[in-house]
Amino acid sequence: MRDCRNKRMCAPAHGLEAVEVKEKVTLNSQQLDEVLACYRQIESELRVKLESLKSPLELKFGRPVILFIESRTKKGKSLIEKARRYDWQITDETIHLIKDIAGLRIIVQHVDDIDRIVDVLRQRTDFKVVDEKDFVRSPKQSGYRSYHLIVQYDFNDLKGPATRYAEIQVRTVGQHFWAVLQHSMMYKYGLEVPGHVAENLRLIAEETSNMDEKMMVMRWAVSRELETDAIRAYAEKLVNSLFQQKGSKVEPITNLDPSSYFEKMSILELSFLLGQQGIAPSGFNPQTLSRCSCCDTPFLLHEKVRVLTTNCTSIAEKTADPVRLCKVCYSLIIPILRRELAPLSSVNRDWLQKEQEETKHLSRKIYQFFSEKVRSPLRKRLQQTAVRKGISIALQSSSLDVGTVTLFKAVMGDRLTVQVDSEWDPHHGEAETLILYFKMNYRVIGKVQVSYTYPEIEWDEFHEPELIEPESFLYNASELSRIFAQIEAELQERPEPFSMVISR
Repeated sequence: MRDCRNKRMCAPAHGLEAVEVKEKVTLNSQQLDEVLACYRQIESELRVKLESLKSPLELKFGRPVILFIESRTKKGKSLIEKARRYDWQITDETIHLIKDIAGLRIIVQHVDDIDRIVDVLRQRTDFKVVDEKDFVRSPKQSGYRSYHLIVQYDFNDLKGPATRYAEIQVRTVGQHFWAVLQHSMMYKYGLEVPGHVAENLRLIAEETSNMDEKMMVMRWAVSRELETDAIRAYAEKLVNSLFQQKGSKVEPITNLDPSSYFEKMSILELSFLLGQQGIAPSGFNPQTLSRCSCCDTPFLLHEKVRVLTTNCTSIAEKTADPVRLCKVCYSLIIPILRRELAPLSSVNRDWLQKEQEETKHLSRKIYQFFSEKVRSPLRKRLQQTAVRKGISIALQSSSLDVGTVTLFKAVMGDRLTVQVDSEWDPHHGEAETLILYFKMNYRVIGKVQVSYTYPEIEWDEFHEPELIEPESFLYNASELSRIFAQIEAELQERPEPFSMVISR
């Protein structure tokens, strides 16, 4: 270590600011352990505070958000070794400039849970976030992904009040899996990882990140958290693209099943197809090509995706961004395409027009059922709660449509949402099925299936219609009552007043 006479500038290390300090005697390992005792106290206190977040978050989102928490305080020997690498002295003054001596790590389920946890930590009053580094959206060159926060923490030790710093990392279980293995790999090679190993680690990090996003979207699909307005907007955009081809050289579409417009292929096969059509690899971004055109979810290697091909290949021929859909978006978009593309067919136009009119008529009937059995009772309960708590309430509704639609959404301040989504794909058979999903804070708390049976009519000998069986709606009334009771109970549990706005 260099000899410094009177003053020296400490070289900046991780969490260490470059400051000018007076020369002091370097602490030995035993003395350093005594100084670090306060950081072990900080680690212990912060861990208790973070562990206490598990239950409220699980109650709010209906699933474990925080899987587990790890913590550690750097050892004195480790800091002395770090000082030797960076050529600076360990003194009472310089030791407290290092921000990551006490470190905690929060492991969450999904990528979007990282932002949830970060928002919660920013709002805490028992410590203050003073610095953030987002390695999730901007990963390190090695492929490392995690969200780092430096917090300032006030505490009391044996000498009285004091202020120190700690680092909190937030990452998914997938990111944690990669980081642990990469860390052990680095120590195996003594921090000098061979180039081919480093490149493979980076590729594995990208694949792990893609898997994280896939799992997140699968959770969205199961819990109905997908933004239905965005899905429908993309479906309408896709319909307009197909309608524009009507006057082109493409053969007219005669098949009413839009699923036949799509072909299953991997991204590698799609890239080869584009190459055959004369599009150079530089003409498209591989990172963009390997994502869903609708929700931007990444596809895993060799995963079969839905690509718009059929006779409508002009989309793939004229652009380097062909339509490709993940399974979730595909299942939500197909019913909309089925209805919107029906007029393109030149076969049975009269029958198609009659079917569309019947769909509108059926939509009015089912929506009337929804208004009487679901919307009105739910609105009544919200109004009663609003009167008791002294809050205002405004109500609006959207109309039922083919595909996935949000029929009802109540946003109560920034604390609670009540939402009802519908899923409907009319088949004009003996019965129609409408599925209603009830959500609180984007968590599905119940599902009710409504089956509509058409009226049964027979013709007598005078060719007059005779009603044998009237139309009927079958649904689980007890399940619907349970959902209403759960919504009402959760509203009652909130003692503080809150503002309520209900929108489409």
